Amino acid sequence: MTDTKTELDRRVLKTKAALRDAMLSLMAPKGWDEMTIQEICDAANVGRSTFYVHYRSKDDLLSEGMNDLRDMLAGQATKLAEPGLHFLTGLLAHMAEQREVFKAAIGRRSGHGVVRRFKEMVFQLVEIELKRRHHPAAKSPWVARFVAGGIVDAMAWWVDAPKPPSIKVMERELDQLAQAALETGHRRLQSIAD
Repeated sequence: MTDTKTELDRRVLKTKAALRDAMLSLMAPKGWDEMTIQEICDAANVGRSTFYVHYRSKDDLLSEGMNDLRDMLAGQATKLAEPGLHFLTGLLAHMAEQREVFKAAIGRRSGHGVVRRFKEMVFQLVEIELKRRHHPAAKSPWVARFVAGGIVDAMAWWVDAPKPPSIKVMERELDQLAQAALETGHRRLQSIAD
């Protein structure tokens, strides 16, 4: 029974990976809004009914991919002790490797739903980092939302820029701006409380 379950789990993982790869391969040429479930299935060599066994919509497929990326980035960041938004390094490197996909996902040609989901993922990463550091701003989600919004807008510019700054420069600048916003937000919260 265990071998059968393991084989089934492997097939599910393989099918989900094929669907995710297909979605990513279609993102740049088609864009999110124009991409159909049937096109994803065709590119993955998976039947439409199989798609619906795993997902209710292409948004569910996207959300699962974003959740997996968030978990991977958060896991890498927790290994570092010093302050900073450590997920930026991995996220920027991932975006550089998949620049055309991210241009379609969060750049000028993006769909509103994809940008909203990406912004939510970055917000969750900021929130995870603030809680890990026991930062006072963790008690006020609007501060993390403010920081995440700025990061996402800067990243959207970065993927579309004809001559973008290096990953190191973007990471340093985004982290410094985020830290300044977090400290200002913290001071503002203290003055309201006093």
